[in-house]
Amino acid sequence: MVMLLGGDQIAVTAQGRALIASLDLSSGVELARVARRDSSGAAQRIRLRKTCIRSWMDQESKCDPDITTQLIVPGAGLSPLALDWCCDHADCRAIELDYEHMDAKRGLINQCAQHSIASRIICSHCDLRQIDDTKHILTNSGWRSERPALWILEGLSYYISFDELCALIRLALGGHERSRVIMEFSGPRDELTQSARLATEAYHQFIGTLLGGGDLTITDIDAVVANTGTRLDRLVHPAQIEEQFHLERFFAGPRESAMRIAMLAPSLVESHS
Repeated sequence: MVMLLGGDQIAVTAQGRALIASLDLSSGVELARVARRDSSGAAQRIRLRKTCIRSWMDQESKCDPDITTQLIVPGAGLSPLALDWCCDHADCRAIELDYEHMDAKRGLINQCAQHSIASRIICSHCDLRQIDDTKHILTNSGWRSERPALWILEGLSYYISFDELCALIRLALGGHERSRVIMEFSGPRDELTQSARLATEAYHQFIGTLLGGGDLTITDIDAVVANTGTRLDRLVHPAQIEEQFHLERFFAGPRESAMRIAMLAPSLVESHS
């Protein structure tokens, strides 16, 4: 669904586009149709989050080249993000984690990229709700907590609990003072316009029901920061992303979407943003 909504914004390299082209996206057609029906900004939000995350990755890499020598992508799914990044950054090694599809992802990466790139991406099965197992799997996959790392949590927060999310952030930022987490999430709906709130509730409950639950998780970023003892370096909503990147305007302000993107850092270091 995300790939169908995002279109040509999903991948930025030939290898990433080849990965997308090799997928059977038919299972997402109905979900994408419902997303467009119930949430007119669904496709735009996907495009904006991709643009913002990539831009922040580029900025962090330029400020601190060491940070993307370790790229960690929990809940990676079949996204080409790590593949794109490793294609463009020869010194980067990435670890992708997810509950399913990691064997298929490994095969697709091997097909779509030369060995010099594919060999720098590890795809590991992992239940991210189990933090001790996650730490063990990461370590076995080559993660070194004593070195800086950039973690990308895109879409993951909708599907795990507050406590599980906080445990993962503590793991991510507890090892090195220059590590960072870029996280996309859905914030509280209380201050949204009525139409935005109703559309968000309908769409999230639709997805949640498909997954055997109810609503998707709402994240209070201030509570996350307080719980994890981290620092909020950046926080943007869709209208700000459109403004910052001079994109066509769809959102007038923060009340029109619950989507947010944040950058978290260990609390005792100074931002170089």
